[in-house]
Amino acid sequence: MATKDISDLEVVEAYIHFKISSGLYGIHDRWPCLILMAWTGECEKVCYSAMERAQNRGYIECGVSLRSGWVTQKGMDLVAQHIDKICQEGL
Repeated sequence: MATKDISDLEVVEAYIHFKISSGLYGIHDRWPCLILMAWTGECEKVCYSAMERAQNRGYIECGVSLRSGWVTQKGMDLVAQHIDKICQEGL
């Protein structure tokens, strides 16, 4: 696989998963990059590249680090377009 094989939707889902899990447990032990690595089997460099691409396209935003970014309205709109697929496959 390569960066092109990780979709923007997968990146956005990883950020949502990160926010949900960190909110529930109050800890950040599963950053979005680690989640993507587990889901895709790709190395850190490839996952960060996909995260940067999603940021450049406006799906995610961050302050000082992509690691602790958040989903933008455009990213939420992307999720809304694919909600049936997400519900079938699980987040």
